[in-house]
Amino acid sequence: MRTVVHTLMVTLLLIASVVSPVSADNQKTIFYNVTSDEAWRAGMALGQANKALESGYSVVISLNVRGVFLASKSFSTDSFSGSGASLQDMLKAAMKKGGKFIICPMCMKKAGMSMDDVIDGVVKGGPDSTLKAMTADDTTVVSY
Repeated sequence: MRTVVHTLMVTLLLIASVVSPVSADNQKTIFYNVTSDEAWRAGMALGQANKALESGYSVVISLNVRGVFLASKSFSTDSFSGSGASLQDMLKAAMKKGGKFIICPMCMKKAGMSMDDVIDGVVKGGPDSTLKAMTADDTTVVSY
């Protein structure tokens, strides 16, 4: 009986260590590369980013290609069917939770945007800063 109880305790401890939130001392980063303003794809990225932030991960979201439109002050789109929230509401929620947003200046230029068109809290990236964030230690890159 003791062996069964001991095995059960060890198993529960192992499971708890796998599913518990990331501690601040051992924080992992998830870098989301968002290339789309389409509600389904971008909504999945922003939904995952919000869940990752709630679980204690550090999150960086890079908006590039058509993803730059997500940060436009004049952007409007369908709501994300998973939550019913607008993409920009999901973006702002991630910001409030500590998510960092980088926007591609070349993509903004191609989209006819400038930093004056972008909501507060989004910072202009570039090859050096984006590459540094993407390749930092303990960082996982996810692309949408």
